[in-house]
Amino acid sequence: MAKQRITVCVPPPEDPADSGALRRAIGKAMAPYYYDREDRPHPDWVGEWDYWFISGANCAFAVLPGREDDARLVRFDDWNDSAEELPRDRCYGGPRGLLDLDTDREAVADEAARWWDRWTRFAAGHPSALPVGHYLDRAYLDPVGYPEQRARAEYAAQPLIRAVIENPELEERFTDDPVGYFGPDRETFVADCASQVLPTPALLTLDGRWVEAGGPEYRRWFASYLDALPNETMVVRVLYHV
Repeated sequence: MAKQRITVCVPPPEDPADSGALRRAIGKAMAPYYYDREDRPHPDWVGEWDYWFISGANCAFAVLPGREDDARLVRFDDWNDSAEELPRDRCYGGPRGLLDLDTDREAVADEAARWWDRWTRFAAGHPSALPVGHYLDRAYLDPVGYPEQRARAEYAAQPLIRAVIENPELEERFTDDPVGYFGPDRETFVADCASQVLPTPALLTLDGRWVEAGGPEYRRWFASYLDALPNETMVVRVLYHV
């Protein structure tokens, strides 16, 4: 059993600034996925949670400039009463129209672009290299004739990779598989980094679908889904136990 975060999207309660009304709206949306619900759809049905709290921790949203004092913004954390007070420009949820979904993504995209450029400038001074996956795939297909130890040794022997892994500072900066990490395409790398800003491991949609996945496709879908929500939709970070 473990705790995990989900982003819950619900219609605005009659008074979105009323924390009790918001909790009831979230509870109604979460109810179909209760682990011990009595009206199970089928005998083998297994739910998603047994308790939950409004809680954002390290996945707070940015607030649109000038809307920091709106009473509908969610800044309390039910799971951690001793949590540090959020800055005025951060919240754990609120109406979609009050959330700044762009600023953090743009900052991450700018930083990713700088790192990609640094890597390509560094790599230009060495012969091109293959990612570690190229060697490990071959070892997987022929573990006797081409064992993993040999695969990793040949990967590390490439001049570009050797230059990275023999320098702890470079390895920390570029990872031990920089060719695979950065990839050949700047735009794809930057977009993938930016897509990691908003998602939680699961999303409860406005129409009641529990979507839990991972990988670039899920992250891109998650961001585009939030982008397209009506401005009045309440979007809230929730911590649940499963």
